[in-house]
Amino acid sequence: MGLIKDDQPRLKQALEEWMLFYREGGRSCPPDWEGVDKGHGRLERRRLWIVPCEEDMQAYLEETFGWPGVQWCGWIERQRRKLAAPAKVEVEVHMWVAGGAFEWPLKAQEAAALLRGHWSIENGVFYVRDVTMDEDRLHGRKIAAGLSGIRNTALTLLRRLGLAPYIPEARRKVAAMPDCGLHLLTMPLLDL
Repeated sequence: MGLIKDDQPRLKQALEEWMLFYREGGRSCPPDWEGVDKGHGRLERRRLWIVPCEEDMQAYLEETFGWPGVQWCGWIERQRRKLAAPAKVEVEVHMWVAGGAFEWPLKAQEAAALLRGHWSIENGVFYVRDVTMDEDRLHGRKIAAGLSGIRNTALTLLRRLGLAPYIPEARRKVAAMPDCGLHLLTMPLLDL
């Protein structure tokens, strides 16, 4: 199961057209699942629409994009509102796909739970690397792979040592105490 990113516009368009063909009205019709969570100082409402990929769509996705076994697709919408500023609402809509590893039929509530797990990975790993460590800026350069390894090591150290639950804050702590950072780089890994 995974989200379709903006860097795949042809795939996004093909899935969007399929979902609109299969489900007339698209996201304007009622969702198959809806959930509300409150935590971290915000209220989040998630809505999910699920559409089966029939044989012709499965064949098209495999032949055109090299994506075999896609059986489900849909939209997931997240509306977030900070409790301190309830007038400001952030809305994100993503398309998603799921393959043959899931029981037929995949239930909307199960898909929502799996996508929620996907977001925790996305937020815990990739968002930190892309935003906090500015990794996207270095794609395509030969040095990027080496720097990525160094960044991953730094992130692992910051998390394992529990310097801060928030990585940017942990980076600032280590930067403010150069001796601490130097000690982290020279200590044996077994001490962690």
